Amino acid sequence: MLINSNKFMSLKTYQTWRLVITFILAMAISQSIVVGNYVIPIMLMVVSSLALWYLRSRVKGVLADERDYALGGKAALLSMQIFGWLGAISMFVLYSQKAINPAYEVIALTLSYSVLFLFLTYSLVYHYYNRFKFNKKNIYLFLITLIVFIIVIFGVRLFSGEDNWICKAGSWQKHGQPSFPAPQTECK
Repeated sequence: MLINSNKFMSLKTYQTWRLVITFILAMAISQSIVVGNYVIPIMLMVVSSLALWYLRSRVKGVLADERDYALGGKAALLSMQIFGWLGAISMFVLYSQKAINPAYEVIALTLSYSVLFLFLTYSLVYHYYNRFKFNKKNIYLFLITLIVFIIVIFGVRLFSGEDNWICKAGSWQKHGQPSFPAPQTECK
């Protein structure tokens, strides 16, 4: 069952490898979450995606045909529309209840930004396909660039340290003007 880099593999072998990789990934991510390490799942998802991409390129059978792609496109569009409507309605309901529980406002805003991000991503990808000739290498490059850009933007904001609590000399110290109370965990 080992893969020879010069030969192609059968569809059944690929599906077996895909199942094994998915099983290992699920176990490793669940253990990482139990331990409290959230960086390892990100690295594992990237590595497993690259491994699956490599294995997929070695398959000699047909993985999907035009009908599968057409159905996938229709299903993706309908799923996006349903998520958009449910997300928008839920956002307004949660936002209207922020007086009852202030956490509802944060949930509503997160939901609204998620819906906005989904529609923005769909719009960019749609215009990319509409404007440029479809080339798998170009779309992968575009998606990787988009993901890296988003990670950098969120990383800069999330890990900038501004308006946060910092552990100094065994106690939590304000840094800027955090909008949330000091952490309840022990400061070490």
